[in-house]
Order: sequence, then C-alpha cells, then structure tokens
Amino acid sequence: MSEKYYQLGTHTTEQWAELHAELIADGNTYASVPSREVTVEDEKPHSPTRGSYLLTDIEATNLKDDSRVKFINIDYSMYDEYKPPPEELQATRPNLTQRYTGNVKQYRQFVSPVTLPVAPVAADANRTGYQIYRHQQFLDPWVDGGLGDDAVPEVAIEQYGSGKNIDVIVADNGCWIGHPEFQNNVELQDDGSAIEYPAGYTGGNLLPGDGTCDILDVALDGPYYIDPEWFDADSEARLITRWDGTIVPTEDEARNWWFSSSNRSPQFAGIGSITLSTNYTRANVQGSNTAQPIPFNEGQHGTPCGALTYGRTQGWAYNANKWMLDLYGGSGIGIEIGFDLQKMFHIYKPINPEFGTKNPTISSNSWGYRASDKGSADDWYHFREDAAVQYGGSAAEPTFISHMGSQGDNGRWKSEMKTNSLTTALDELIDSGVLFVVAAGNSNQKQVNYGHPDFDNYISAESDTTLENSTYSEFGVVVTGTTNRRGFPQQGGKTTAGDGTVSYKTINVGALDDDYNLGLEAKVDYSDRGNGIDVYAAADGTLSANKNYTNRGARPDTYSGLSIAANDTDFSGTSAACPVTAGFLATVLEHNRDWTYVELKKWIASLNVQDASTFYYGVESTTATSANWFDYESIEGGDARVLYQGPFDARFITGKRDAIRPGANLTLRNGINLRFNK
Repeated sequence: MSEKYYQLGTHTTEQWAELHAELIADGNTYASVPSREVTVEDEKPHSPTRGSYLLTDIEATNLKDDSRVKFINIDYSMYDEYKPPPEELQATRPNLTQRYTGNVKQYRQFVSPVTLPVAPVAADANRTGYQIYRHQQFLDPWVDGGLGDDAVPEVAIEQYGSGKNIDVIVADNGCWIGHPEFQNNVELQDDGSAIEYPAGYTGGNLLPGDGTCDILDVALDGPYYIDPEWFDADSEARLITRWDGTIVPTEDEARNWWFSSSNRSPQFAGIGSITLSTNYTRANVQGSNTAQPIPFNEGQHGTPCGALTYGRTQGWAYNANKWMLDLYGGSGIGIEIGFDLQKMFHIYKPINPEFGTKNPTISSNSWGYRASDKGSADDWYHFREDAAVQYGGSAAEPTFISHMGSQGDNGRWKSEMKTNSLTTALDELIDSGVLFVVAAGNSNQKQVNYGHPDFDNYISAESDTTLENSTYSEFGVVVTGTTNRRGFPQQGGKTTAGDGTVSYKTINVGALDDDYNLGLEAKVDYSDRGNGIDVYAAADGTLSANKNYTNRGARPDTYSGLSIAANDTDFSGTSAACPVTAGFLATVLEHNRDWTYVELKKWIASLNVQDASTFYYGVESTTATSANWFDYESIEGGDARVLYQGPFDARFITGKRDAIRPGANLTLRNGINLRFNK
C-alpha cells in the first residue's frame, strides 16, 4: 500500500472534528472513510477545517465523495515538483524587450539643421520621434545625456509591453488606414533593403481574412466582431472583403446592426438603437492603400494620432487591437453618438478566451470644447476670495484671463460644461469601464483640482451671479464661466462626494516641448498646466504619419502598390501628447488587465516627479493681475510628472496586499488567537 501526503478540508468546523475522529479510528464502516487508522501528518490546530494525512490514491478518491469534504488534494508543500520557481512568483515588472535588433534614429526637432532626408535612406529605417525614447526612462535622455535638443541619437528601443490584448480606440476625425504605418505586409524599404518588424509584432486585426491592415472601425467593423453569428449566417449578403483582405460587414449591414434589433442575433436584440449617418463610409473616413479619405480634412488630424498611439514604428501599442472612430469629422458619427457606440462596443464585445475576460478598452481623445472671448464690456471676474471686479470685457481683461489661448489656441479657452446629455453620455462611457485619455488643451490655461484656491475662479454677467448660475456658450452648448477648471471632455466622470469633494475619472494629458527652457526639459508654451494635469507626454514636434499636414520628408519604408505618397509629419499639441499616452498606457494595462481608471490614475500618480534641476517649473501665479501668468512654460504649481516606464507591480498600486489580511481578533480552533495592529 503506497501512501501520499494529502490535505483535506471540510465545510464547517463541526464536520472537520467529526471526520478527523473517524479517520484516526480503526475499524470504520463508512464507505468513504478508510477502515484503518490513518496517520495524521499535520492536524493544523491553527486551521478550523483543514488537516494533512497519509492516504492511498484510492482512499483519497473515496473521500472526495463524502459530502463533508470541501476539498482534498496532494499536500503541495511536501513535494518539490509542486514548488514553483521563486522568480516566477516575484511581483516584479516584466522583462524589457528590445523592439528592434539594432539601434534606430530618434528625431526630436525638425528645424535647420535637423531635417529628415528627402530621399529615404537605409539609416532611417524604423526611425521614430522622441515620443518613444523620452518615455523609456524617468529622466529626459537628451537633458540627462548632455545632448542638444537637435541631436538625433541612435539607440535601442526597449519596452515592457506592446499593448497586446488591449482594445485601443482613437476617437478623432477619421484615419487614413492605408498609410504604411498601419500595414503588416511591408517588405522592402525604398532603398531595396528588407524591413524589420518590431519584436513580437503580430500584425493583422480581429476579423477573418488575414488582412494586411491592422486597423478596424468601431462603427463599421465592430458589429462583426461583437456578433459574428449574425453576419456569418448570411455571409454573401452581409459581408464583403475589404481592400486589404479583411472580411468586414457591408456598410448598410453595419448601420442596420446598430439601428435595428431585427438585424442582430437574439442575445443583442435589446441593447438599444444607434443611427449612423450615410456619410459615414469607408471611403470618407478611412481611405485605402490607393486613396486617402475623400474629404480633404478627414483623417488629417486622426492619422497622426493613430500613428502615435499604435503605429508600427511610431506608437507604443504596436500589438494592440487597433480601432478607429470618426467622432467629430465632417463625415463623423457625432460626439454623443460616438460615446454611446464606444460604450456598447465595450459592454457587448466577446470574452477573450485566453484570459476568460473581456479585453480592456482605452479611448484616445485629442479634441475639446472651448471658445474665444466669453466676456462682454459689463462682465465681472471672481478670483479666489477677492470681491468681484468689473473688468470691461476683453479690452481690459486681468492677466489671469487675458493670457489664455494666446500661444496655441487663437485666444480660445475652456470652461466647465453644465450637466447635459453630452456630459452624461461621457460619464456613462467611463462608468462602463472604458478608460478615457484626453488632451488637456492648447490654451496655456491653468487647470486645478478641487481644494486649490483657483478652483472657483470664474466670470459672470453680474457681480452677484454665483458660479453655478454663470452662463456662457461653447459651440452653442451652455457652460459656466469657470476659468481654471477642466472643460469638456476633460471633466468626464466628474463626481461630487457627500463632503463636497470633486474628482474626475479621465486621464488629462499635458504637452512637453521639443525645445529646452534654460537647458531644462519643459512643457510647451501652449499646453494647459496646473495641478489638474495628470501627466505630461512628448508632444511638440513628434514624428508621425501624415495625411495633408506639411510634410517633413518621405517615409523610408513605403511598399509597392501604393499609388499615392505616404509621408511623415511633425505633429504637435496636446493632440499629440494624448495618443502617445494612450498607447503607452495600453502597455501598462497589458500586465494589469483588471485595472479600472482608479488603479490607472493611482499608477500615474505614483510616478516620481521631475526635479527642478532637470525640469523647468516656473513660479505659480497667485494674484489676478500677476505678470507671471505670461510665463507660458511655467506649470503653475502643478507636478512635473512625465510618463515613463515605472514599477508595474499591481499590488503596490492598488493596495491588494492589505485585502488578504484576516480580520482583527480572529479566534481559531483550539483556542489560538491572532491580533493585528490596525
């Protein structure tokens, strides 16, 4: 008779005491309990329902049928083969992966004498902008390495992740998906040498057909991903082959799926109805390998945003599930409908069988509401605790107002939007679980969090008008007169607690400059600032895929069959910082799939802030008329928190280590007491 060490547990303390007594007795007649006296290896007096015994395999099998037995398994602690390697258990960051086998050029500036070659050369293969190299490490490598801001270092790109199994949506004004940056069939560079793909690059998309383009459209392609049974049931009528080989719904069938419950599988019949404009077509918002999106401006902004998020050479999340949505372009779906569409996509998309959960969804949003002059000749301003002051409109604005929008937004600035269907749709999107990353804005405006003295600054038509009752307009939508709060959509997920504390659920991204300020890294002059900015990312002068912006040189890795030129551009603004951040955060979520906006914002807040010896802080303005407001590179009292590959240990960020503590003063079997300090 060969015995092994087994651990056995019961449902209750009483059951354990009863069964234990039977096991150590001789001559039992119970079918499930050995008739012999069983050796007790470890009675575990500290546990009320568990012990370790020497049993044969047959005896263990019989005990499984005893209704009192909750579990019975090999005593893992007694056998070396059940002891996992220590390094496999350590809660450390994942290993760095070198993106390419060799070094690649990292461009930061595109002014004389630094220009991209007009004729592509082999040395520029896989070149990228500083949006990659800067965020590999805590310190700006140009500043830390004593390099000029026009230097073009050739370095190895190292990443902890590539965004795998994360759904990333670039919600913008369309995207030219035919650009080579989004293709997986590029073979040769223009100089005839072979292309090198990033390490572990999978390419393709989530739909059938082995497509050569990595990007799908949430509106037109999402229905097939969510409900393949419906489309496959009549594939001849409902599906077509896209120019790259991907099998996608016809445009009419995609619209019908969103609009009508009768055009879906039964399990999706009750999810609601969304109407897509007939202008939302693949030709208008996506283009192909032989044609750009038809309207001139469609995709002009969204194409570089897509490249900075998940481009093959220019983005962090090159292995993400790449989705686009024309949210606000001339042929776009519309902002509120776009929020609802993304929400439904996130809720109803299928489970990833590899993990048994749905993939996280992150949405990149490089747009925002704002207006130019909100004041009139009779308006008043309210600054901190000071009395209201009549200032005579735009001609006599105090400096805390007059500076806004002066550097990058044509005098426009943002105010907090009053609750309406737009804000509610965004709140619903975020509460559904979508992680919402947003450009802070290009108004060099100070945005602050609740509790800051400037949080309640505002303008009004009358001296005694309250902040809540102040009323102005942005694109015809009613906003308050706030001067230093988040606008829309930066205010997404605004929550007011019972004690009046206000918090937000978006990730609000500011922009870094490609130039130095007094030899230090700095925010760019037009970027919004203040402690309401969650994080800063590379922005001014990033190298990104081009559609109708001024070209800075042809791409070196075009492919045969493209009948129109594919170029790069120097793309700037918080519009660039936002997609850089969204792509980067997808690489973080890859290793922390259960994170919500709470954990993600905690992780960002845990990143070390830059020191004043390497980053330009400036001095915070504290009066309404201070000349210091015109120090546009000042971050106005906020933290210089720049995105970098920090610790990835989820337990440290979320506090889950504390969640496994037993309760205080817990009494265990045999009179053992445990007490824990609070």
